Amino acid sequence: AYLTEAGFKVNLNVRLAELAVQKVREWINYYDWAESPFKGFDYMVVKHRMPGGAFPSSFEQAEKNGFLHLMPYILELMSYYNRIVKYFDVTPGSQITWVTCSGIVNRYAKEHGEAGVRHILDLLRRFVEEKGCDFSAMSEEEQEELLDLFKTAPGDFKNLILGKYGKLPAGWPDEWVYRSAFGEEWEKKLAERTEKSPLETVPELDLEQAFRELKDKLGREPTEEEFIIYLMHPKDALNFFEFFEKYGKASYVLPTPVFRYGLRKPGDKVEFTFLGKPYTIELVSVGAEHDGVIHVVVKVNNKTRVFEVATPRVKKKEVRMAKGPNEIGSPIKGNVWRLGNPKRGELKVGDIYHKGEEIANLEAMKMETPVYAPFDCVIEEICVKVNEPVVEGQLLFVVRPLEEYTPRETPTNLGEEVKD
Repeated sequence: AYLTEAGFKVNLNVRLAELAVQKVREWINYYDWAESPFKGFDYMVVKHRMPGGAFPSSFEQAEKNGFLHLMPYILELMSYYNRIVKYFDVTPGSQITWVTCSGIVNRYAKEHGEAGVRHILDLLRRFVEEKGCDFSAMSEEEQEELLDLFKTAPGDFKNLILGKYGKLPAGWPDEWVYRSAFGEEWEKKLAERTEKSPLETVPELDLEQAFRELKDKLGREPTEEEFIIYLMHPKDALNFFEFFEKYGKASYVLPTPVFRYGLRKPGDKVEFTFLGKPYTIELVSVGAEHDGVIHVVVKVNNKTRVFEVATPRVKKKEVRMAKGPNEIGSPIKGNVWRLGNPKRGELKVGDIYHKGEEIANLEAMKMETPVYAPFDCVIEEICVKVNEPVVEGQLLFVVRPLEEYTPRETPTNLGEEVKD
């Protein structure tokens, strides 16, 4: 309406838009459960600058991962971080800030307790507010503590300060931030910093290759709509397609209360039409739980069917933790996004990887964390699968140092006729 009043031509079917709004009004109340419990106004946003959408989701993530009590510290750290890094913005900036700052606070809490967190925040307060972010004004001991600040920062933070997401509008961080993030390689990395637009540095996407990749992942020919969705949201798209492969168009045909809450007691029914045919589903019985499994009996158009439902108490796979020097553990709690790397393709047992080469990529809170080979090695065992959830320290790979590896010899008569 505003654009039309301003004289812009808007290609929108207003009547359909009004009907869509009305339809949303009909079912939106069924989704109160999806609203964040963390609401309200926060005047301190002028300091920590956490955007409105990111604010409740950050509290939810903190609650889910058991560090909600650290949120006041994280928000305070953000207020100093913004002036040190000289950057804050909405996606991806807000997410990078959140992951970086929550990671720093959690690291200090693990290593030194809350007293250690308060100590580093006091140091940063004096550095930012009293010394004006002048690194040289800090004592030698304080400088060493500052250089420890970003040593475990995520890869996206490093990409941010290298200009891979574009030039920072308020200028680049001071050199000590690079020393902290990159260690001995900081000068080399600083030389790689670019002020080009990300669009100039991103290589052209090979659409044919991307289509083949999606086809391989789906095990069938993707539709045009599926391919477009995959190009925009490759991670979420696969979960979306998997949902429809498993449940079909249930969400399209079932009434919202049934889709959300199901049939609650024996005798409850739902009627709907699908592809021009009428259907009636009636709940007959819900059996007792045995070994975490419940059997549910329903009638579909008066035909009885039995479904096996696994509960959260069903016997789960044992989680192996990395313990030995040749075992590579997960650095974070998250999901396995990729095994191998884009340059070499899928990782396999027997592959040789060199120190610093990416062997996997994990995802948590929409941020990727690469896992690198700790030394030149051979992959002896792959202990996880793509999309599998992992906990911090969980065993990902068993490897053998390359100098200890002896390839199996192939018999010289392999494939030859054996003579008496």
